[in-house]
Amino acid sequence: MTNYKVSTGETTHGENGEHHLVKGEQSAMRLWHREEPADTQDKQPHANDYETLGYVVSGRVELMVDGKTYSLEAGDSYLVPRGKEHTYRVTETLTAVEVISPAQ
Repeated sequence: MTNYKVSTGETTHGENGEHHLVKGEQSAMRLWHREEPADTQDKQPHANDYETLGYVVSGRVELMVDGKTYSLEAGDSYLVPRGKEHTYRVTETLTAVEVISPAQ
């Protein structure tokens, strides 16, 4: 059964605090809502078996990928390629939307 609409009360939460939104056959959307700097202070680099495309709605975050650090703020979008070691550090309360592909 295909969900063409997912309302706020129907979202589920992942193990890292993300809100799982709508999911298709090839991709899925998730929301990081009001993630605080303390939530990411001990994050370690890791690689995922999916590509991530993101958009910062509000706040600030430092994304470390491929040996470089990118400072992101509201209005910035970003890419984390599949299989790339990366980590991030929230520096100001963050809300961001991400699409991952393939869907998990």
